[in-house]
Amino acid sequence: MEYTTEVLDRTTGDLKTVSLGNWLKVSEYGATKGVGPRRTKSILTHLGLLQEERETSASGRGIVTRRRLTPDAVKAGLGKRIYPRKTGSFPFDVLSPEGQAWADLRWDHAVADIAAKVAADPMVSHAKERLDRLKTTRRSELTPQMEVCFLSDFFPDLAQVDICRITGAPPRMVSLYVNTRADQLRAWRAWKCKQLPEALGITFRSDLVDPQE
Repeated sequence: MEYTTEVLDRTTGDLKTVSLGNWLKVSEYGATKGVGPRRTKSILTHLGLLQEERETSASGRGIVTRRRLTPDAVKAGLGKRIYPRKTGSFPFDVLSPEGQAWADLRWDHAVADIAAKVAADPMVSHAKERLDRLKTTRRSELTPQMEVCFLSDFFPDLAQVDICRITGAPPRMVSLYVNTRADQLRAWRAWKCKQLPEALGITFRSDLVDPQE
């Protein structure tokens, strides 16, 4: 998207529209690198261009975790935070031409650094291979929660920071899904251990039982 600004032409006294260049949404920038929005944000967070923040959801009824441009990045002219006025619209960030150039110079190094950290641990590397293999067998795309639960199920000793590197999900999201899964497992085990009459809310009256039967 081309951004413009108006400047005063002192020779004529008129306002002139000046192009600020082609600004890209973070997801659009990632598409130029051949990766999806989640992986793009993971890499840009690794570079320090984005950071995790807690914000009000688009509905205004809750708090969500998003990865947004850091204040320093905005101040340096590398991008802008956009908050649409339309109710229910999601906020997003755009990278300026300078921001795109800044990321271009560091992108390959960040990708290699993340890959090296995954490859350095055989268990982490194996976990990524298993998840990648699962994705190829699925007709529909796995959600971040599905990926986190899969890794937690089959690799219970996997650190959350490694789950973040494998899935590209932010740390708070990974922590939320891991804790939600643990709570659900505890609730299921507690229900499983209950006696059947209690689980169904059934009570027996001994005075209605014929001792001869």
